[in-house]
Amino acid sequence: VCSSDLWGETPVTTIGEGVLAHREQEWMPVYNKAISLNEKGKLEKAKELIEVAMLIHPSRIENYTTLAIWYTEANDWEMALNTIDRGLNINDENSDLYQLKADISLQNNDLKVAEESYLKAIKYSDDPGLIMRNLLYVYIDMGDNQRAIDYANQLLNKFPYDADIYYNVGVLYQRMARGKE
Repeated sequence: VCSSDLWGETPVTTIGEGVLAHREQEWMPVYNKAISLNEKGKLEKAKELIEVAMLIHPSRIENYTTLAIWYTEANDWEMALNTIDRGLNINDENSDLYQLKADISLQNNDLKVAEESYLKAIKYSDDPGLIMRNLLYVYIDMGDNQRAIDYANQLLNKFPYDADIYYNVGVLYQRMARGKE
């Protein structure tokens, strides 16, 4: 018996591997059908199918990120955050889920949750550069200018050619100078 994977055929040698291979084979068409329905504007049916995909293969994080993004696009922040939390209960080291939670929290001005979520996303990300830049915006929005400047200086050490960081540092110093007038 073989299971299909991205690189060809892999022999299934245990019952556990067989169950996982079958789960993958059952999950993929359901997930793809949900994506297709969403693209055709049938969002409610697509959401229902993603929920089915979650039942088939609850550990596939794509289920949670996709559904959360759809809720976000519909401005249903509460359901988006609930879906993200469901995904984090499955995998609490997924940087994509933490980043999505932070983005939603920042958009809704929940700066403390945004900060905490970006910090976790950075911790678990293989390439945290963009996430780190977003965390700078959280510190700026929090109004803690000195903390934002200190963090921006850390970023400049990692990304010395990033003009946006230099711009933000300039704005922060300008803001601090105005506060002393």
